[in-house]
Formats: sequence, C-alpha cells, structure tokens
Amino acid sequence: MNFTIHRNPLLEALQKVQSVVEKRNTIQILGNILCVAKGNELSLCATDLEVGVKVVLPVETKQDGKITLSAKHFLDIVKELPDKPLHITRKDNSWIELVCGKSRFNIVSLSADEYPALPAFEDKSYFEARVEALAEMIDRTQFAVSTDATRYHLNGVFFEPLENGIMRMTATDGHRLSFVDSEVFMKMPELKRGIIIPKKGLSELRKLIAESGSSVGLAFERGYLFAKLNGSYLFIRLIDGEYPDYRLVIPKSTERTARMDHDVVSSALKRVSLLAHEKSRGVKLSIQSGTMMISSSNPDMGEARDEIDVDYSGEAIEIGFNSKYLLECLAVMKTEKLEFHFKDRLSPGILRGVGAQNHTYVIMPMRI
Repeated sequence: MNFTIHRNPLLEALQKVQSVVEKRNTIQILGNILCVAKGNELSLCATDLEVGVKVVLPVETKQDGKITLSAKHFLDIVKELPDKPLHITRKDNSWIELVCGKSRFNIVSLSADEYPALPAFEDKSYFEARVEALAEMIDRTQFAVSTDATRYHLNGVFFEPLENGIMRMTATDGHRLSFVDSEVFMKMPELKRGIIIPKKGLSELRKLIAESGSSVGLAFERGYLFAKLNGSYLFIRLIDGEYPDYRLVIPKSTERTARMDHDVVSSALKRVSLLAHEKSRGVKLSIQSGTMMISSSNPDMGEARDEIDVDYSGEAIEIGFNSKYLLECLAVMKTEKLEFHFKDRLSPGILRGVGAQNHTYVIMPMRI
C-alpha cells in the first residue's frame, strides 16, 4: 500500500470518522480507523458496531491496499503536521510510514483483515431528504431522549410517517415529550411503521447534515438507517422495540393559555433556577391576569422570585415544573412569542412557539 494525500482534507475526514470511535473499547480493533486505498480513492471507516462512518477522498495511489491505524494517534499526528502532501506507505513488517515534508513517523498497525465487515453503502435505495427540515427535527427532539439504560426503547427518537407526506420525530424520557412534524422527503419512502433511531446515531446524523448541501440521502433496510452526503456515508443500527403510545400523555383539552415573550421568560427562568433545589430543579409558576410570578426555594441556599408580564385572562393557577426541562426546550424554540397551555396544576402543560405549531412540547408538572 502506497498513496499520497494532502494533509488538510485528510484531517477534515479524520475528524468526521473518529467521533464514532469509543474511547474505551473491549475489542481493540474498534479503536482503529480502517483505511482502504483503491484506484484514486481513499476510504476512511470507523464503527462501534452500532454506528459506522465512511468518508471517501481522492488520492494519488501508487499501490492499492488496506490498513488500520489508531484513531486517536492518527488524528493527533495529522493535526500537528505541516500543510503539505502526506505520503503513507505500508512496510513489510505491517508498520506504517508517514512522511510529510521533513517529518517522518513509523506507526504500529493492526491487520485490516480483523476489522468488522461494513455494509455496502453505494447499493442502497436512497430517498432525498431536506437537510434544513431534518436538522430542525433533530435539534428540537434529541435533548428530550431518555438516558435511562433500563428503558432502552426510549434511548432514541421515534421517526414515523403521518398523512400527506409529513414525517414526525418524537422523543420522551417520561418527564417531558417533544415532537416535530415536517415535510422531510421529496419522495416518501415506503415506511409501514416508525423506526427508533438511537441517540448516538442521531448525533452523528446531525453532524453529517451540518455540511453544505440542501438534501441528504436516507435509506432504510433491515433494522438499519443509512445516510449519504458529499462523499460521506453513515449507518445506524436501529433500536429494536415498540415505542410507547406517546399520544396518551398529550392532554385532550387545555382551558388556560398564557402568551409570553420568549427571551423574557427564558431570562427569568435562568435567574430563578439559580436557587432551585439541585436535584429537582423545581420552580413554581403563579399565573394570574396579566402577570406570571416565577419562584424557587431551597432550604440550604434561600429563595428567588421574578415577575414577568404575560397575556392571560383566565383563573389564577399555580403549577410547578423542572426548570431544566423548560430551559432546554426554550433553547431550541426560536420564535419571539410562546404559548403555554394548562388544564390544571396536576395535568401536563403544553408549550408551543407562536407561528410554529409543528413543534409541540409536553411537560409533566411537579409538586412544589
């Protein structure tokens, strides 16, 4: 194996693939990146068996071949190299020589034959998906994914088809629920039922679509989701299980609605939550005609309160929420005005952005 590649595109590609590699691997080879030089192409691959990335780059190949190199060491070395062509050669003893300008490295490698087989990305039936719509769906749901390992089927987002070419992405951890409806696909794939995309795979998909491009190709095949964009490929092993019927927790009716300024309520919540109890993060919202009082109390630290103007004319209500759950949702809602819908102090609240009815956030109340 012998090829030449410029340092900058190689560094960019290594940064893409190394994020998949787990820092602590029980299988040593999974800590490595697979490099395959064939013709005038170099493919860099990394996987943890649940998620895999492949990036294809143009190179000058003198001899085809494949090697594996430590993801961490390979990236660290390339980061420090000068901005010049890099020559990589496999020696007889399976060591790898890297030469860039006057810098020379000899690195130990593991046999590429030990690397797990990756799927053939090119032969899938990809459906074009709008990058902007998909990115918005991920940003507005992934923060609500459960991290409880005992509730494995909630450790991802539920991606399902609705009517009229609309897709829905849903995430819940049992305390809050966030779902977004959007027209993602230019041509709808034949998805008979929804799929559960794990959080790590979703994060890698979000990184992939952060690249330039108006559309990304998505393919669905036997428990996997595949994606391709600009010479980069991704596969995600889907979570096998039934997603709970989240519609049961959405209140059928909410008699009270308060309208408020996004930045004002966000700032007030941040201030008041500074003295909220460290575990519960609980704050109390006291809403009456024209105003909302936000308060918190902690026996060890003290108490805080802040009052803001709201558009509300219903009966007075007091209701408690986890401030962290409220602030995480507000961070991804970009509208200037918000609508908070309530039924009573024991029922879930519904938060929506005015003019952005496709995103719904349901949050369970707390006893405070």
